Amino acid sequence: MDMNELFFRHQMALMAVGRMRGASARHADFDLPGHYADRIDAYRVRRGMSKYFAVAARPEAAPTIGA
Repeated sequence: MDMNELFFRHQMALMAVGRMRGASARHADFDLPGHYADRIDAYRVRRGMSKYFAVAARPEAAPTIGA
């Protein structure tokens, strides 16, 4: 599974947890969003990637669209 699919499944799992109500929420004993978060972290470690995406240090260093 590549990083995009892991991100997609993590987001879908987060949305599903938000919709759980009543008995569904009480009986959910598996943390699916946490499972995908762990897999994303493991993917990054295996490939020597940083945990977060790089961001521009200064706003003026970011590319300007339409300039």
